[in-house]
Amino acid sequence: SNMLTSYHAKRFTKCITTGDVARRLFRKNAKPGYYNLRFLPSQGLDNNYVNFYGKWYGPGGTEQIKTDRNPNNFKFTNNLFDIERGEWRNRASDYVYQIFKRLHRSNDAWTRVLVGYTSFCFLMAHQALFWKVHLFCFGCFTLARIRDRGAEPTIDEVFVLDTIFQHDVLKKYFTPQTYHVIDYNQEFDKGRDNAFFPEYRTTVAKFFNTDCNTTTGFYKFGDVETGAMMTLHFRTMPFANNKFNFSEPFFVYDMWAELTHNGKLQNIRIIKAEEVLRTKRIFVTWH
Repeated sequence: SNMLTSYHAKRFTKCITTGDVARRLFRKNAKPGYYNLRFLPSQGLDNNYVNFYGKWYGPGGTEQIKTDRNPNNFKFTNNLFDIERGEWRNRASDYVYQIFKRLHRSNDAWTRVLVGYTSFCFLMAHQALFWKVHLFCFGCFTLARIRDRGAEPTIDEVFVLDTIFQHDVLKKYFTPQTYHVIDYNQEFDKGRDNAFFPEYRTTVAKFFNTDCNTTTGFYKFGDVETGAMMTLHFRTMPFANNKFNFSEPFFVYDMWAELTHNGKLQNIRIIKAEEVLRTKRIFVTWH
């Protein structure tokens, strides 16, 4: 049994290091040493609580991907302004990066109206206090909307793992003690042409949204005990139930797995979109 475990562990390691696994799609981030850290999301708006600890960086910024062996390349400074610049870069670089990465999501008619009216208030601010107040309020509204639209999507990973370890087939190949996450990615779908959600093709929905607020993502799992590997695909949608005061911006409505073990490939449907959407409707954002 120990020899078998060792064999699968070596095989699993070889797949990762030699490129037998498909190219990784690590989540991009403004920090060069920051990749695939699912438990440390970006500084943008995050819908799941994640324990976070502060970290100090040197004058050179975040740690580099490759260790610099030249001792003369390390920067030291006591310049107050340079230290302040580095501090704000550490705090806000990824925040701004995530927003600009998804800036196209803010290209809806409502955001354009907010930007136009805020600009008009700026031009009229010297005329009266009324315009100064509107400039401040609508400026905050506009920035908050762009921030929220640019936030990276997330998923409840506890729900994903519970689904895997409770599934009749998958629990035979993956256990909480031996599984490993190789890769992970999730991003918003572009456009409003999803056949499942005609609600977003109405005139009012188009005014407030450039897409359906749905996401598509995947996990790549491996197990060091069984040697099994799996790509878990999922799709999410915003969902709200006023009866129980429950809302989930990334509700999983479709999930399936591609399982590989001993050269055999299995396609397993875990959550069927057709069945979920019979009783649940997508939430259309009007703000």
